[in-house]
Amino acid sequence: MQKVVPSNKKKFNLEFTVGTQMPTNLKIQAYDKNKQYSFYYNIQGKVDDKGRIFDLKFPISPDELVIQIYPDKFDNYDEFRRFGNPIEKQILIKETKIKPLKTYSIWLSKDDRSFIDFAEWFSNNAGILSATNPDGVPSIYKSSNGKFEIDYFNIIKNKDGNYVSTPARIGHNSGIIEVSKKDFIKYTVQGRMAILLHEYSHKYVNPKVGLKPQDEIGADVNALNMYLSLGYSPIEAHLVFLKVFATANNEFNHKRYLVLNDFIQKFLNGGLKEYYK
Repeated sequence: MQKVVPSNKKKFNLEFTVGTQMPTNLKIQAYDKNKQYSFYYNIQGKVDDKGRIFDLKFPISPDELVIQIYPDKFDNYDEFRRFGNPIEKQILIKETKIKPLKTYSIWLSKDDRSFIDFAEWFSNNAGILSATNPDGVPSIYKSSNGKFEIDYFNIIKNKDGNYVSTPARIGHNSGIIEVSKKDFIKYTVQGRMAILLHEYSHKYVNPKVGLKPQDEIGADVNALNMYLSLGYSPIEAHLVFLKVFATANNEFNHKRYLVLNDFIQKFLNGGLKEYYK
């Protein structure tokens, strides 16, 4: 099943109920029809005849948003259309609501707002922007005020020329963020925002709250505070961090995930005092 929503770059919540005649694991995808690698959501969920509510948050959106719903046994929607016609009739969207996006009050500095605007632009366009040039030099993108810079590589290299597994990193002195296109095209637009806010927090937020720039857990929490306050999806934050941690599965990253999961739950339930004593 496919639906085109004239989103017009608006901020909104899209809530709909999906039902199936038989219990089915469905993929729920939302993407920009005019840009390659521009998914806003790429989630899965089990649905049956009782129906299940999906509440999708869009702090940023394209001109036209495509929503696709199909069983996860198919690799993509085109395959589903070719081979899943009988199943398609069993998937029903029972109710659709477009609601105002819920955001949370948070103090943001002039730099914070400038970086958020820049990060949203980059996240929206990362799939179509050029990365490493033929001479090996990354494509360089800067914020409108010139303060923030992203060096876009196909894959990030160390000084010794070896590739590194990280999707992004920031120079604690320079403030330049290096981003791997190979990784970013695998993430949703919302997941990219979570990663970029994490890198920004290392240099520009951690020191303001008494943390060292290299404090990873501090950067996680400070990034999530901005990310969730702006109305971004907690589901997509979980998914992108799990993808990052999967490339470095160790005890410290396990601890980081427990902390960020705890923070997200407390944020959504209004119980964050312990994080800001």
